[in-house]
Amino acid sequence: MAETAHGKIKVYASFPHLIASGTNPSFDPSNWHWVHCLTFPMERLNELQFSPRPYKWIRYAIGVVVGAHGDLSSSSNRLNIVDYNASLPTESQSISLYYHTSDDERQIMFPIDPNIGCTNVTSSTATTRRAQFCSDVAMRDGKQCVFTGLQELFCDAVHLLGHSKGDSLCYTYSFLYISTYTQHRSRDPAGDDIVQDIDDVRNGLFLNKMTHVGVDNNSIAFLPTPNFAMDTSDINPAAPKEEKRCTIHLFEPSEPMFLGGTGEVHSNSPIRISDTPDWPPAILFDAVYASTVLHHFGTQTLKDVVTATWMDAFDPGCVMTDTRPIARDRMQKLEQKRQTCHEARINSRVVPDTFDMLMALLYILVPPDELQATLREVEEKAKTAEQRRVQEKVDTWKRQVISP
Repeated sequence: MAETAHGKIKVYASFPHLIASGTNPSFDPSNWHWVHCLTFPMERLNELQFSPRPYKWIRYAIGVVVGAHGDLSSSSNRLNIVDYNASLPTESQSISLYYHTSDDERQIMFPIDPNIGCTNVTSSTATTRRAQFCSDVAMRDGKQCVFTGLQELFCDAVHLLGHSKGDSLCYTYSFLYISTYTQHRSRDPAGDDIVQDIDDVRNGLFLNKMTHVGVDNNSIAFLPTPNFAMDTSDINPAAPKEEKRCTIHLFEPSEPMFLGGTGEVHSNSPIRISDTPDWPPAILFDAVYASTVLHHFGTQTLKDVVTATWMDAFDPGCVMTDTRPIARDRMQKLEQKRQTCHEARINSRVVPDTFDMLMALLYILVPPDELQATLREVEEKAKTAEQRRVQEKVDTWKRQVISP
């Protein structure tokens, strides 16, 4: 018996061939081309069931990946907007959709970094700043997981945009990365959704350890509503349209999560949000969501095109690349503020005394190769100790869950 063919939805978006540094992208049609960005197998969309209006969800997904607002069309030549309230076609049918954006949106579009998933690695290195971040996030969220309500013992303060772009990169890099990303993605005239510090409380959520792992491996994301493509009733038809909500989505529903006495966790469950200025801005939730969509449904063509065209913009050294006059002025002021804060931190450091210099001699006199080997050994021991500490916490939690 022949196997039933499974259909797909292929989504295309228009990208420039070239963006000249310091100028707006040319709107000449010859500078733009359609790129196959996302592929959604029909059976996967039916399995996930993130929204009873799947075309609205697809519009949101491509919008946060591309970094521009637009509409889905069945035609590449004209804006023939799809019926956003329609159901998906049959599983055997394949269709192509084209994401049309205006010139205004093309001027400010800033696609997701194909390597942004690497930022979900949160370093285990203990620092004063990290301790303050963990304390601030825990206090804001009531020392309970905002998803399950589990107590502090079983939770972590999780960076939405991760603390590093890899274990070997320094704090300054990640500091500039979040500054660059939020400056480019900001749509707030006052810039209140721009985050300058990777350890800003607005870049964190207090989550149970299993959900933390799900965020890190791109199997869990958070959908804020209302957004440019969806209102809250598009997630839950019984909810008011304008109700502010953040919904958790499991991209691996075949692997359900079990969290102690809370039982099995399902998609479309809301997380507890705080209506305070230190709650994460929507653009950071969008970043996590875009990274997860890209991981599961992104094409290699999209990753190659974005990397080739926008790599300079993703470089933290290029925080001044936005060409919008208002945004550029805001960036300049924020960069001046960042530099002032950085200089203040440098100037506030204690000048080393004689004892410090004597202690430093122990390292200065060691041959470089031996010093590097020793530092690597110390780092490995620290990582092992941290892993053991986390495992002990998990084992304690398991015993408490299993105990009658």
